[in-house]
Amino acid sequence: MFGAGAVPSEIGPVTGRKKGSRSKPLGRRLAAAVGAGSVLLLMTVAAAPAAHAADPEVNHFRDVGTDVDPDFCGTGQQIDIAFDVRVTEWLSPNQADFKSTSTGKVTFTNPLTGDTVTLLFAGASMGETISGDPEGLHVVEFTVVGLPELFGAPGGGVLTLDAGYIVFQQTFEGDEFISQETVLVKGPHPAAESDFELFCEIMPEALGL
Repeated sequence: MFGAGAVPSEIGPVTGRKKGSRSKPLGRRLAAAVGAGSVLLLMTVAAAPAAHAADPEVNHFRDVGTDVDPDFCGTGQQIDIAFDVRVTEWLSPNQADFKSTSTGKVTFTNPLTGDTVTLLFAGASMGETISGDPEGLHVVEFTVVGLPELFGAPGGGVLTLDAGYIVFQQTFEGDEFISQETVLVKGPHPAAESDFELFCEIMPEALGL
């Protein structure tokens, strides 16, 4: 996962809504369930209200910028981050509470050595409350399809790759996270299998820290 300093600026709309115009509970919950690429995306995308709509609203976004993590993965060292993310979101789609597709590229650079790692991601994600009361105890099912994350070193070497289809069920009491279970996996998902610890296990060495 990204360090505390690596969350990008809030996405501005290409079409659709103003910044900050909707709450983000489902987007943040889905971010908690998936890999680093989706975290970058979903921490900046507004989630939908729970009610379903006959004609879901569609919004398109792009976020391009830079950031700095001054304590990357707890190493005490700085990593510079550049990102370019494109998102299409459906608010209150007919078959879920929230749905989005995304593509993006994130470049991590060690300013002292010039070492870089590139993250690519592309695919679709959705979240739906499948049982309980969203204000109380409830279960939300998250589905991620496509390429949640591919980390590559210069020259084309792949450091780690998550791809395919994965489904999580998370239990909440209101907005408080209780537990998570992976209920379906198709394709390699080493980040998920490591309980999303893999990022900080491989990235410091790859960036020369």
